[in-house]
Amino acid sequence: MLSRLHDRTHSLQKRIAEAGFIIRNIGGREEKFMSTRKTMLTTLILAGIFAAMLSMSAMAASFSKFWKQSSGGSWYVEDNAGKRITNAWLCDDAVPENGKNVWYLLDEWGNMITDGLVQDGTGNYYSLETEHNGYYGMLRYRSGNYGGILLNLESSHAGAFAAIKNADGVQALRAKYGLRDVSFINNSNIVYTSSFGPYEEDYSGTYQFRNGQTWSGMFTLTKIDKDHYRVTKDEEGDVRSAVLTRDYTYEQSSSPTFVISSCSAYSHESDLNDGGYITIVGEELYTHGLYYEGDGGWEAAAIYVKTYG
Repeated sequence: MLSRLHDRTHSLQKRIAEAGFIIRNIGGREEKFMSTRKTMLTTLILAGIFAAMLSMSAMAASFSKFWKQSSGGSWYVEDNAGKRITNAWLCDDAVPENGKNVWYLLDEWGNMITDGLVQDGTGNYYSLETEHNGYYGMLRYRSGNYGGILLNLESSHAGAFAAIKNADGVQALRAKYGLRDVSFINNSNIVYTSSFGPYEEDYSGTYQFRNGQTWSGMFTLTKIDKDHYRVTKDEEGDVRSAVLTRDYTYEQSSSPTFVISSCSAYSHESDLNDGGYITIVGEELYTHGLYYEGDGGWEAAAIYVKTYG
């Protein structure tokens, strides 16, 4: 799901650039300012961006919010205590519409297995979704045609759910994908995401500057509770801190938006100052809403992308 949001990054950057930034050169360094006459246009563009990115996340409804993605692109699951699930059959039933039908295999490191044909310790064969269609890595459980290969799959939940029953299907999958042995996964190690309890989003992490009207820098968010975060901003060695408070009345975006307060020091050349906003959309942090003293014609606006490792 997160990778789908990243796919829109370049489009997002282009749209913000098209919002009408004016480039000035101050002290030998290019600085980007927003034209006053473009403010309304920018607001409309941002509303469209937020809506598009939210629709992207809705495409992958089969994934619960417990899924994470590593910097190398692998998918894994952490429970509410931050424990990574390993060597397991995972039923992602925290999404109600999934019921008990949506399953994944997690290896010894907790990474989602994505092979087209696997064999477990009992000798049963299974097929995992190989297409990036919103269900990547999911156990195929409906009998039918998969890329030209007909599969007859066990429909009962009597211990071999979704096992391949037709030998010709196994043979065709082996010819196309090869075979991965997953007998190291204990079939009795079954984990249900519904057992984790209510999901509570955590936006903690480091977000590196990507594009916008600031020139460098890095945000670090640390969760206090679901509505408050401590935030620091490192701009060329100058580190300042503030508090973020969730603003449930913010109407320009349905994405989580926080207002900045209690900033340790004011800096004109920064997008971390009291009264500004930070909106989180997927793996991206967007700063906006700060109008500076003596210059009401531009606001700080920038994109930061979450980094790992």
